Amino acid sequence: MVVVVPSPPTLSPEVISVFYVVDELLARSPLLIFYGPSATPTATSNNSRIQAHIFSPAGLQSYPRLTISPSSPLYSAVNCLPREEQGDEICRGLAFSLYKYFGELPQAVKNVWENMPTALGRLRSAPALFSDAHAAMMASKMIQLQNAAEVIKDVSHALAEQTVSWLDMDVLLPAGSIKELDAVGRDSILPDPSEDDIANARYGSYAALVQIFGETAFLPTSRLRRQPSKPTVLNRNGTFHKKQKENIRREMCELLDTEESYVGKLYDLVHSVAEDFRERARDMSASSTSPSIETLKGLFPPSLDMILETNSGFLEALRRVVEETENAAIQDIESTGEDGTELSSGPTKTDVTGTLDLAACLRAWFPKFADKYVAYMQAHSQMSSFLRVFMKETGSSFSQRVRETGEQRLMSMLIEPVQRLPRYNLYIDNIIKQLPAKHPALKPLLKARDVISEICSQDNVFSFQPSRVIDHLRRTIPSWPMTFNPVGRLISAIDVVELPPPYRSDLQNPRATHGILLLFTDFIVFLKKADRTSTTARGLLAQIDGVDVPPMDGQGDNLSFRQALELFSFDITEMDSGKMLQLVPLKEESRPASSSGRPGSSRPLSFGVNTTVQVFYLAGASEGKASRFMEEFVKAKIEGRFPEAERESHKWEARCATGLDLTVFSALFEQNEQVSPGRGPPARVRLLIDPSKSGLSIKDNVEGVDIAASVSTVGEGFYRLEVVGPNDFSTKDHLTGTEFLPVLTKRCKYSPSLSALPHKLFG
Repeated sequence: MVVVVPSPPTLSPEVISVFYVVDELLARSPLLIFYGPSATPTATSNNSRIQAHIFSPAGLQSYPRLTISPSSPLYSAVNCLPREEQGDEICRGLAFSLYKYFGELPQAVKNVWENMPTALGRLRSAPALFSDAHAAMMASKMIQLQNAAEVIKDVSHALAEQTVSWLDMDVLLPAGSIKELDAVGRDSILPDPSEDDIANARYGSYAALVQIFGETAFLPTSRLRRQPSKPTVLNRNGTFHKKQKENIRREMCELLDTEESYVGKLYDLVHSVAEDFRERARDMSASSTSPSIETLKGLFPPSLDMILETNSGFLEALRRVVEETENAAIQDIESTGEDGTELSSGPTKTDVTGTLDLAACLRAWFPKFADKYVAYMQAHSQMSSFLRVFMKETGSSFSQRVRETGEQRLMSMLIEPVQRLPRYNLYIDNIIKQLPAKHPALKPLLKARDVISEICSQDNVFSFQPSRVIDHLRRTIPSWPMTFNPVGRLISAIDVVELPPPYRSDLQNPRATHGILLLFTDFIVFLKKADRTSTTARGLLAQIDGVDVPPMDGQGDNLSFRQALELFSFDITEMDSGKMLQLVPLKEESRPASSSGRPGSSRPLSFGVNTTVQVFYLAGASEGKASRFMEEFVKAKIEGRFPEAERESHKWEARCATGLDLTVFSALFEQNEQVSPGRGPPARVRLLIDPSKSGLSIKDNVEGVDIAASVSTVGEGFYRLEVVGPNDFSTKDHLTGTEFLPVLTKRCKYSPSLSALPHKLFG
């Protein structure tokens, strides 16, 4: 993480005095000055050295060593003091430091104050704003506070160090820069393509520059709901030991044994239990209260029979692989020494362990599981409630047959297909752990693993669809506005405590508000808890996700809707070593127009914008994990910014660069004259690659962009980076690829858009 707002200087109440004034000329804005002698004081009859730390709604400015000298142009403020106060050393120092503070205020801040209506501002006798006479008038009215220690403590809490661990950035390439890979996929580039090969095929001459932005990152789409698997534990030295080969054969044999047992249980469930229930349902009388043959499909769905048929075929294929490779594998193990056999440096199709044949078998059969298992898992989520309803008819023949079979045994048999899928991945993981780094079976095994993981994730996809989530929240939370309907999907929920100024982490404070933050891809919603023991964020997500655990009547009364903010209307910084989050509203000129007109959106203008800073203490399971939430927040903004059709196209990619003080998550796409339908506001940091080819300029004003940068290749591995920001911020650098991202993040850090955050204590 990087520090975007440093902590205020250490102030000692034994040395520092606090002076206070409310200025009528500045719309009754309060102002504090922490005043005292400098740490290295010197004094003569004509000058003195002081320290002054001035705090106003414009922020805190520190002057640790100021020399009050008549030769300074700032001394004119002292000359404007009444004669009797010019002899007061403290009053001279206050006027001198105030005039310096006024002179260093950004013009944008002065414009805000100048445009505020004030009663005294119309008087002819009032001094000009921010003039030496204005500073002298304020200094002469300042009152010394007696509770300096408390004031210092409050200000230190309110202005604590603020950090950022994740940066969201748009990277625009010239039109036609991104090529589509062959329809067959990555494997068509080379037999064993590396990430460099893939980047070269997609980006051509820009490949080296694109790879600076890190590895390809993952964002869910309808086509891919989970991140592709990567080996976590691997024998990186390329040696294939005898023990590892033995472990692989043991895992293969165990996979075959458990598959035989699993298919046997399925056969018993379908042909003994289910067929008996179905036969009785077909022959039941019209007056029977037992479920009909159609209703019984809720307990024994057609997908169950299809699973048995498919897995029976998979079992035969798996048995052939294990048996046909057994002799060669045993001979290879016996001929391998304890120190292992060194594999060739390049990929090879030769594999006598049977692992490559196993991977091919899994890749051929696992896709056939998809529709059948997804249908069964969705049906299984209702089976327990279905069974409870029909068991209420204690006198029915159905209830009697269930008791004969055993309700617990029946449910145990029905859950077998749901539990079987994750076990395939366990076997794959155990085999991958034994493989050397360049074994040819590694990639096909990972792809087979992805198929199973994708099937498992499909069970929960429907539960987090926006319409279903909002319907659930509207049913369980009576105060949820009927007109508020986020169109983005729900990402996560965390328990928080909103802290009142001065934002001390005192959770017992009666003014603190306990609640839950819901993160959508377009909104963040704050739900207030009725008490600290109300529903937790984890419990709320379980209710949304688990249809087997319906919410209790009246449970939603413990939560109430408090506010909703559009993600692009504020920034988030971290405080107190990741224990707190600060939501900082963006200035009007930095905030793009509302996206309430985007397709599918139905939200009123009364939602979405906040004008005050809020500080949340992360509680419960999220305590101390602000960085994790920042990651989800950045990814949510990107997912909400680009419609799914654009994210699924070959002209869009997300990349993540780690290993820096600041993790950079970038959305790479081509610059087109026509913006994709449904595109949201841009990222506040925007990088143009080779802008001369796209006809764009970083000096073009783009609504919502605070920091604009451009990069162009200058040859011999060097790049030219230009950055512009608010308040005439501008830099130019000549960099290597290694230096590029560290320098870029440093420029973003010191740009006023990230570091000059608005003051919050007086607001």
